[in-house]
Amino acid sequence: MSPERELVTPSVPAAPPEAVAPVQPAKATFERHFLPGASMQLVGEESRQASVLYLTGEQAAAPARLVFSYLNALVVAPEFSSLRVLLNGTQVATTPVMASAAPGMVDVAVPAGLLRAGANIVEFRATQRHRTDCSIASSYELWSQLASPDVRLVFEGEDLGRVTHLADLAALGLDGAGVSTLRLLGGSMPSSPQATGAMLSLVQQLAIAWRVAELHIEPDAEPAGEYREGALDLIVAPASELPAEFDGLRAQASQGPLAMLLPSAQGANRLVISGPDWAGIAQAGEAIRRAAPAEDRPRLDLAYPHPLLKGGSEISLSALGMTTVEFNGRRYAEQIGFDLPPDFYAQRYGEMELVLDAAYSSDVLPGSEIDVYVNGQIASATPLLRTDGGMLRDTVIRIPMTHLQPGRNLMEIAVNLQSASDALCSPGWTGEAPVRFVFSDTSRLRLPDYARATLVPDLKLLTGSASPYADAASVPMVMARDQGSILSAMTFLARMATASGRVTPVSLVEAASLDPAGNALMVGPYPGLPAPILARMGLTRAVAISGDGDALDRFGGEAANPAQWLAGLLGDGIGLKVEDLRVLPAPEPGYVPAAGTLALAQRHQPEGGLWTVLTAPDEAALGLGTQRLVETAKWRQVAGRLTAFGPNDADPVVTPADNAQLVEPLPRSFANLRLVAANWFSGRILFYTALIAAASIILMGATALVLSRVGRRE
Repeated sequence: MSPERELVTPSVPAAPPEAVAPVQPAKATFERHFLPGASMQLVGEESRQASVLYLTGEQAAAPARLVFSYLNALVVAPEFSSLRVLLNGTQVATTPVMASAAPGMVDVAVPAGLLRAGANIVEFRATQRHRTDCSIASSYELWSQLASPDVRLVFEGEDLGRVTHLADLAALGLDGAGVSTLRLLGGSMPSSPQATGAMLSLVQQLAIAWRVAELHIEPDAEPAGEYREGALDLIVAPASELPAEFDGLRAQASQGPLAMLLPSAQGANRLVISGPDWAGIAQAGEAIRRAAPAEDRPRLDLAYPHPLLKGGSEISLSALGMTTVEFNGRRYAEQIGFDLPPDFYAQRYGEMELVLDAAYSSDVLPGSEIDVYVNGQIASATPLLRTDGGMLRDTVIRIPMTHLQPGRNLMEIAVNLQSASDALCSPGWTGEAPVRFVFSDTSRLRLPDYARATLVPDLKLLTGSASPYADAASVPMVMARDQGSILSAMTFLARMATASGRVTPVSLVEAASLDPAGNALMVGPYPGLPAPILARMGLTRAVAISGDGDALDRFGGEAANPAQWLAGLLGDGIGLKVEDLRVLPAPEPGYVPAAGTLALAQRHQPEGGLWTVLTAPDEAALGLGTQRLVETAKWRQVAGRLTAFGPNDADPVVTPADNAQLVEPLPRSFANLRLVAANWFSGRILFYTALIAAASIILMGATALVLSRVGRRE
């Protein structure tokens, strides 16, 4: 045996396996979208928009990131343009505007302690300059857009979507499309007049507490199970009819009103409203109003202040949400909002004043001007005349009150600047120009004492302040008994509530018991409403076969005017219409609806009542039309004695009230009567002329009488 064969080689021990790091579970996240509507667009050289986000205490305390994407116009110069985000007044993100080819993504951490329970203001500000053009016209080409699904706060934590306190109902918020949905679970749709009345009040209280502009109501819904953003499952039933899942609440509900948020095990937010009977359920709705009042809680789409301005008041622009601006561009526009009472009556006389604190440089040329728009209409244009710059300290710009209206008003102050350096427009000058205009937030808006009276019918009063219905102890309502009419009434009343911040108390009555001397509401398709009511409202059951004709062709019944020659004489001679004379009330023709058209009509009855009807040719058209009606952009266009929405109409057809009645508030005063008379005569030139002529004749007669007694006689 060779020595090599006897050699034993020891085995090499196997290497120990490498330690595998434990896999960390992904942190649970929760998203909150907060843009009302489908998108937000920032237009012009300087632009800002904000929305309100309500959070629960648990959400506010959780770590959060702001995530959003945006697109911008190709002509925006990224080296001179920026997009900034402020959260509760603190800047949390800034980025160059450089996403013209593909969406630009921004993801930033929110500093700890910045979010708070309750209302949070998220503001987007854009500074945008044109790549090559220095003209005022080019500023209209600048825009940045954020889509609602792509703008959100992302939180870290478990079960953050649960809302368990009535005071936090506004934290339900919106979904990714900017919609809030109230889901009526099966059995919650009312089936009796008492149940319907309670539900009509309840949805108004919920809409106010939710702080949304419009509420989408989904009937006969199935339980959501898991969490749905911007949605609430509503269970409404007397104690004896509660679903088996809520057996534990029967004893409590049978003793008194019950309003309780009970999220499901899977996370869906649910609200249970119950009581011994439907009267108790109506009382339970009052608990929501007390827990989440509208006062001092801004609506999700109204982040900036919009106070009620009374006659003889003055308010600084800083109190309306404006901040001092130093501007080096070509066109700067600032939008402010304020409310006027429903009995504001001064559209035909008088002026309000913008007391301006501002300054401009010597580079600004004559031809520059400050324009003021009121509710989208140009109201004032003030030129800047000095060529050596100037200080505008307490400079008064008078603005006619022609375009003001009861309810919410929007005013835009636009500064259009022409300069010698912009005429040259050297490369890079669009963003490198020095400051040429300073607009101070100490500027003030001043309103004179104005007349207080109400012109009816006027649907603008209804959409702006739910007037006169929200002021009543109870409003009779006639409603068709089909489910579509009940759903449309809920949607319509909820929108009135979110606009006014008040619940309209309604009581369902039969048509035969309506008193024409009192106010009333009516909802239903034409076949579901009695013919006498339609006749009193100037409506007819006849429906046009097609809606393709001109909108004005829908109004029939106008006989040939025997005084057409007078109309021609006035129009050709002095540029007036017969209606401008306002000698006799013009006849109001009946309304013949086109197929699928929703009509919202209001009429002052001869006996003194103000009746409003929401109707359409059939149940389907009523439901679809009501959903379009409550959209914010369309709601603001409602006016006159009748507003109609066709299925293919981009904008409503508005019929003004030719025979509006003037209602002066009580108690009457001589000072207010004088202002009412000034506004009334300003719109009736023939009566004003006759009054002057009569006064002249009386003065002439009185003078002749006096002289005949004291003069020298021969």
